[in-house]
Amino acid sequence: MGRHKPGKPRRRRLDELPSNILIRETRPGEGKEFTDLAALAMEGHGDFDDREVMRDLIDEDGPFVSQFGAGRFVFLVAEHTPTARIVGVSSSIPPLSVLGGMQRDGADPVALGAIAMAYAKIRALAVTEDYRRQGIASALLIKAMTVHREHRAFLAYGQFTAGDTGLAQFYRRHGFTIHAPGEPVMLPSPSRHRDVGAAPLPGEQMFSRAI
Repeated sequence: MGRHKPGKPRRRRLDELPSNILIRETRPGEGKEFTDLAALAMEGHGDFDDREVMRDLIDEDGPFVSQFGAGRFVFLVAEHTPTARIVGVSSSIPPLSVLGGMQRDGADPVALGAIAMAYAKIRALAVTEDYRRQGIASALLIKAMTVHREHRAFLAYGQFTAGDTGLAQFYRRHGFTIHAPGEPVMLPSPSRHRDVGAAPLPGEQMFSRAI
């Protein structure tokens, strides 16, 4: 009958949430609250130089498509429904730094659009301290990858501080390959343009997986 043996805890799904937490897309007016929380995830990862742009995109209510004609910006929040408080955020975007380098190298619009659509970068994933260890980060990540897959992306990647065993374990649990410190993620070009690499900042390492 599928009953669990006494004393044996049920194994929780990665995206299982408390009943009072809702994962949804952002709404206009939530830009500041979103980026304030996203800033927690950006600490130690260089300047959060696109914070203002991210806030404005959210408050303008999309459409969240890159300037290269393809690729989605996906802004998700975890809402504590009894209080309407945002307790978690996820930002995932096209590989903009890679696309900028390709554009400077003279890549044609077809190649830029193909790369923009094919790859998603996990830009920020953060949960307030008092709501951690409840599956919220997992649910945000899984939902983000689902949305990108629906828009024809096939690989997600990101980076974190080298040696952070907690984050390495988290992403490994979600099927990501954890790359060695300093090792880039190679992004095969879906067009005739040469393959390109997404490189981590000094002191960071990458993670990636097919979606």
